[in-house]
Amino acid sequence: MPENCDTDVVIVGAGLAGLTAGRTLHAQGVDVLVLEARDRVGGRTCSMVEDDGRLVEYGGQWIGPTQDRINALVEEFGLTTFTQYSDGGNLQRTEDGRLLRYHGAIPTGDPVVAADLMEAMVELTALAAEVGAEAPWTHPQAAVLDATTVESWIGAQPYCEGAKEWLRAFTRALFPAEPGEVSLLHALFYIASGGGVERMIGVINSAQETRLSAGAMGVSLGLAGVLGDRVRLSCPVHRIDQDESGVVVHHEQGRVRARYAVVAVPPPLAGRLRYSPALPGLRDQLTQRVFMGSAIKTTVVYPEPFWRADGLSGHSTGHNTLTFDQSHPDRAEGVLVSFTDCDAARRALRMSPEERQQQVVAELVSVFGPKAAQPIATYEKVWLEEEWSRGCYTGILSPGTWSTLGPALREPVGRIHWAGTEYATVWSGYMDGAVRSGEEAAAAVASELDMGAGLSESVEAAR
Repeated sequence: MPENCDTDVVIVGAGLAGLTAGRTLHAQGVDVLVLEARDRVGGRTCSMVEDDGRLVEYGGQWIGPTQDRINALVEEFGLTTFTQYSDGGNLQRTEDGRLLRYHGAIPTGDPVVAADLMEAMVELTALAAEVGAEAPWTHPQAAVLDATTVESWIGAQPYCEGAKEWLRAFTRALFPAEPGEVSLLHALFYIASGGGVERMIGVINSAQETRLSAGAMGVSLGLAGVLGDRVRLSCPVHRIDQDESGVVVHHEQGRVRARYAVVAVPPPLAGRLRYSPALPGLRDQLTQRVFMGSAIKTTVVYPEPFWRADGLSGHSTGHNTLTFDQSHPDRAEGVLVSFTDCDAARRALRMSPEERQQQVVAELVSVFGPKAAQPIATYEKVWLEEEWSRGCYTGILSPGTWSTLGPALREPVGRIHWAGTEYATVWSGYMDGAVRSGEEAAAAVASELDMGAGLSESVEAAR
């Protein structure tokens, strides 16, 4: 492919959103080019077969019911799936070191805590439905909800301390960010987009129900396969110019001239690009106030899933950690995945990789017993240090942002449109949200294109 070229639509980012946008437009006869900074597609999904033959899911991995768009792609590409292991009891590690066993989405080991949590889940889900995900800034109490952090809301509730402790852990696991970093309005938007708290945090009939046998990145590989050489890797974009006739996207290997652009990277990264003319002040203020979640994902391998013999599911929650059974049905090994989130993740950045992994193993021992002390392999992904993500799982609008700058999130700027899971109103923050946002961006661009000019050569020849 030449260093400088022309196309109808240039897309920045080959994650699920960018690839979906490209594939959707390509199917309509629009000439597209997708530029990706990494040497792979997939964005915040990252499935790798390591030298030892193990498939390691370093990024997003789960899909579930009502995630219709990602499920449709899984079916289209013939990708096989299996159900997340969830038999047995879950464990809650309290701040005072106790281990409470429970079943289902929320801890039930302490009846007082369970009762309060049920009340909290109902209240949060009802408030989220009231706020909605389409336009949270229009809620009559938007300014108040946006000025209230989740921590302030938790502290003001009449719940017992055990319930408040778990609500804080739930916040860290869901975003991931500290409760004091997230506005209540953003939390309610997020919950609304996912259909309620229980559906977002549970396994069966919930967001963590299903995994892809060959890895979640298989969806991106399928999309990229459709686009072929229209996807260009190792091609970081650094500037976008636009005028009334089109856009020019500058990257490390040259430039692409197009009629429209879709920027399909997280808002904080989109804000780091240079634009000429400069972005409108409201849009730039918005990108300054969106921050990425802090997460480290560590996969720990054992000779067998020993916790199952103890009647445990492998799922546990703690102050700053979350675990699941990550074992693959095609291998006899037992695998636990551990998420280190928020302040704990930021503290862990000061450690060496070996120290971080030793800490994770020590935490697993404190939950699952001495058998967890002897892993046969460990793998980690520090998403905070990923140059082209700068965090995970999603971008978070800081307190005061939705109510003052919310309309700027999804508004195109001239010929530049935006895509990514952060822009979705259904399953925002999830793979399904990324696919939906790509489809919506493609539809918006297609509606603006003059279908009688500037399309692919085949369409031009047909004229």
